Amino acid sequence: MVLELHIWGPAFSLPSIDPQCLASIAYLAQALSRDQWVLVASSDTTLSPTKELPVLRDGRTTIGGFENIVDYLRKRSDGQWDLNLQLSNPKDRADIIAYSTLAPPDFQQQLKTSPFSFSSFLTSQAHPLLDLSLYVASENYTKSRTAYSPILQWPTQYFVPPQRRTLAKARTEHLGLSSLDLDTLDEERSRRAANLIPQSLRTSRPTVTGMMKEKQSSARFKLDALVDAAFKPLQQLLGKKKWMLSDERATSLDCLALGYLSLALIPEVPQSWLAEGLRGRYPDLCKYMEDGLKEVFGGKVIVEDVLPSPTVEQSTMTQGKSEMALPWKAPERNIGSAGASILNSTLDSVPFYKRTIVTTSSTQPTHSSDAPPHSLTSTLLPPLLASAGAVAAIASYLLYSSLSTQEPENRRLSDMGEAGAMFAGLNFGEPKKGVRVPPTQGRVPVGLDVDVEGVGERRGL
Repeated sequence: MVLELHIWGPAFSLPSIDPQCLASIAYLAQALSRDQWVLVASSDTTLSPTKELPVLRDGRTTIGGFENIVDYLRKRSDGQWDLNLQLSNPKDRADIIAYSTLAPPDFQQQLKTSPFSFSSFLTSQAHPLLDLSLYVASENYTKSRTAYSPILQWPTQYFVPPQRRTLAKARTEHLGLSSLDLDTLDEERSRRAANLIPQSLRTSRPTVTGMMKEKQSSARFKLDALVDAAFKPLQQLLGKKKWMLSDERATSLDCLALGYLSLALIPEVPQSWLAEGLRGRYPDLCKYMEDGLKEVFGGKVIVEDVLPSPTVEQSTMTQGKSEMALPWKAPERNIGSAGASILNSTLDSVPFYKRTIVTTSSTQPTHSSDAPPHSLTSTLLPPLLASAGAVAAIASYLLYSSLSTQEPENRRLSDMGEAGAMFAGLNFGEPKKGVRVPPTQGRVPVGLDVDVEGVGERRGL
């Protein structure tokens, strides 16, 4: 049976916009033959038991997450699809131990005792950098949001990018660099407000954007330190070898490294501090990434070739598939998955509803076997509650609007709540029945005694 690897779609001339998806593509491309698997740019997280891509489908078995996929392939093939067999070599283990001495103290002992935890170290250090570069930094996020448009079906392109950015902010909150999140609209408002203030009273207010352009800014120093923590040990381990551990064959670590390095170097973004830091201080890693992309991914990927428009026949896609380096398969568009993405984004904006944030780490839920990724209750209950709340809010607004548009003379105190009913019971402010003021005499304030001329009689209104 042919395996299906579902990923976030291509962007920036890469097969995917997500580093974990790129790592999974690299692994399957080297571990399996072309006729054993297909690559589907579905961009549909509802297929995954971890609520995140990549996800591997083997018949009715569904596996979510890069490391879970690697572990599943190793067990399913009895080691034939395992790229990490060579890690049992004593020399390779010694290289990993040497690498661990360059890692932060809390990772050193873990890397020495478990070579496979090496990948988790790279993920924990490099993923926040991509979050900051592609999603948290406002100017760069504009590029990322645009890259999502052609790979998502309408109208999910309006909901998924902000949702991804929210998750990125949550994952990087502990770094103290949330000031990279600059809102263009807020800056425009600040400029307009500054124009109203006399020049003599204006005070300079430094922004992070301006600080980032300065070589000596504290933010840039902190970002450079994060880049060094993630990639300095990696270059030390690489040395002059073709791959991280040998010249013969790549491992799962190489797959992860290619995924993170490619998204750090290739996207052309306004705030290019990540790419500048890598090219300036780690040229060997840059060359390693360029050579690896050509060998594993086969060059640039064009979105239109992978995701043809609905007017393009499937036969045309199949014919062009043989010319591609990767075994692409056109995704099946599902309106149900689009609705689920929209509802998840809507629920994220509801104050009393807090969804579990998926973090990228080596510790992920185990894959599900012969079971649907979502239960009916967990899928339908939150959307139904959100829909009911929305209907109630709209009904309240319409009721308020209808009452607000009534003519003042047609409104009574009894229509104005409990306080109005109390005053109405006391006949305060209510006109007496049977007393009508002629239109020619104008309106007379109610609740006053009026002396009618020529009669000598006083009437209470």
